[in-house]
Amino acid sequence: MSYFEVTKNVVAANATNRKKSKINNAAQTIVMSCLALPDKLVFVDCGVYLEVAEKFRKDMEKKFQRKTSYLILTHTHWDHILAMKAFKDVDIVVSKKGLASLKKDLKGYLSSEELLEYAEQYAVEDSELANDIRNADLFLPNISANDEFRINSGEHEILFKVIGNHTAGSAFVYYPQEKTMCAGDNLLECYPQLLTSNWKTMDLLHSWEEMDIEHVVPGHGKPVTKEYITNIQSYYDKLIAFLKEQIKQNASLKNVLKHPELPDYFASNQPDWYFACRPEANWLAVSIEGWYNFLKKQKKK
Repeated sequence: MSYFEVTKNVVAANATNRKKSKINNAAQTIVMSCLALPDKLVFVDCGVYLEVAEKFRKDMEKKFQRKTSYLILTHTHWDHILAMKAFKDVDIVVSKKGLASLKKDLKGYLSSEELLEYAEQYAVEDSELANDIRNADLFLPNISANDEFRINSGEHEILFKVIGNHTAGSAFVYYPQEKTMCAGDNLLECYPQLLTSNWKTMDLLHSWEEMDIEHVVPGHGKPVTKEYITNIQSYYDKLIAFLKEQIKQNASLKNVLKHPELPDYFASNQPDWYFACRPEANWLAVSIEGWYNFLKKQKKK
């Protein structure tokens, strides 16, 4: 597990197991964070590996000499919540839509029976992950918010803001005194973005650019600076302009994806880059296809 001292009072960690996995999956790249308020600790997301989450919490309580009061979930996908047991004794915050989704999923793909089957998919490549999936102790958070939730400590404040996009109940966490935002899976560092292909996505990126942010903790990968948001927005601006022109010329999606002037994704040459968390997937192509189809529909209106 790698720790990143984002600021004096914010530490992020790649919530992976101790051994370097031969495969790339969501559990290996997930990020969890600790935000230190003057009198308490607030954690954001908890990953999959229970032992790792417990160690991160213990190390942060020792580092800051404060007790943990909250765990905030940016959304309720399995890779962000499976180690919840490490925070069973504190308040856990989620969006109301996220809570509704989790209630449904606990009877579906996150049920004990389904998790046993899911674990078998990873048993060969990562036995520790498979074991943590089998033994996951999942439960419902005790605090849910429609729009936002604030955690205060004197003049310091942490804001939980529901924004949707990646999932209906997705949220980000903002610590203004540290100029730091935890973006959840609405921003990724080691993968292409999973942002929805519509104008709300661009509005979200614009709104983040207007915030007083210096540091960003993504849902997967390593912490980045605000410039990363600018780079994402710039890429989509170029991509949208390119796709509009190609659609005017009635170019097929197949030809668009092979076009020599298709804008390059700015982060695809970074050392930890993956096209997706599954070998058979290509999220960048999926994103381009999504924007192509969206803009084509817009043209017909």
